[in-house]
Amino acid sequence: MKSYKFFVFMLCLNLSACASIYPEQKVVASDPDNAGISRLAKSDINEVVELHQRAVIQDLKLLMFKLYKRNPAGRHDKGKRNIKASVALFFSRPHDQYFSHWRQMDATDIIRVALDETYQGSDRVLPYIFGLRKMMMASYDNHTEFFYFTSIDGQKLYNSARNIEIAAWMLAENRDIKGNLLLLSDSLTSEQRNLSYQRLFGEMIATQDNLAEIIARKNGRLIKTVVVRAASMMFLPI
Repeated sequence: MKSYKFFVFMLCLNLSACASIYPEQKVVASDPDNAGISRLAKSDINEVVELHQRAVIQDLKLLMFKLYKRNPAGRHDKGKRNIKASVALFFSRPHDQYFSHWRQMDATDIIRVALDETYQGSDRVLPYIFGLRKMMMASYDNHTEFFYFTSIDGQKLYNSARNIEIAAWMLAENRDIKGNLLLLSDSLTSEQRNLSYQRLFGEMIATQDNLAEIIARKNGRLIKTVVVRAASMMFLPI
């Protein structure tokens, strides 16, 4: 039985190697139910990791859609496609490609740029989501597929959750010199209360924290917890 499992595992590796000859870069982990023969080379933990990655990126996708709905004027491609198509196009591309002027920047610096009052671009949503996505993928060591020998660090996942908290605080607080929010999200007090953005951030934070705990327990390692002071805007390293 052990030799059979080893054979299957090596077969999967060979299939992966063959696929790399004609690469079609994945942008997020696939649904484990659609993994085909490669599923035989995945442990239960691998599938749990992939499910968490899909969940957090799906929430980020919804956040981008909602931010564009709330801030429609500045969208960079509003003359070419609707919001749904714009978001779908962004998430159909690898997280570290396109927008070359941000590619070499740290993810958290991109988030800061998006919510800096001196930023000259009209579209703040794009760099904000670009930075969050890049930071989240870094917490998975930029993997979009996980096998027996694929490892990720629970500390990175934990740190990414704290960084999401800081990014959420910045979104809610950063203003221009006139006191206007740079990006609108949750409803203002004069409007019907809408906390759907907070709920989305909460889901992303919980997803990363939950997986961080799972990985830490699996590896028998302790996570160094910290008290984040969002107002300091000091992001944790990934």
